[in-house]
Amino acid sequence: MTKLLFQFRLQSRHGAVGDALSVDFRDGELEPWQPLEPSLQTPGFRLYLLSLLLCQHHYLVANAQERHLPLAAVDGRLNVTASAGWMVESVSGTFEVRLEAAEGAVTPELDAPTLAFLERRMKVCPVSRNLPGTVTKSIVVQAAR
Repeated sequence: MTKLLFQFRLQSRHGAVGDALSVDFRDGELEPWQPLEPSLQTPGFRLYLLSLLLCQHHYLVANAQERHLPLAAVDGRLNVTASAGWMVESVSGTFEVRLEAAEGAVTPELDAPTLAFLERRMKVCPVSRNLPGTVTKSIVVQAAR
């Protein structure tokens, strides 16, 4: 049975450099990455998957702010597999977080409990919570290397 693969990559910048967000996508692993700039011509299923990615990102950023983590950047990848009938079967995401050092200070560390907190809180994103229970979901938050 044919599976459909959708891939997204997200880059957001925060803090002293200002805020910026960009998202690229590709259908399958062999297609080239393309910037995603939603318009009236953007396919609805792609918009749905974009909403899933942006909801995860929003919950990551909001909960980092709640913990007073000085975000510098978030780089994310989201892979979604769907059936030939366009039903989401699996969602796998990885988000790398980089913190910003205060002037003259050492960059703060992201410890395991903080990363686990961010992952837990991202799971309450309403878009992913509304996926059917049969969908395999994996979201990982890690410190940027």
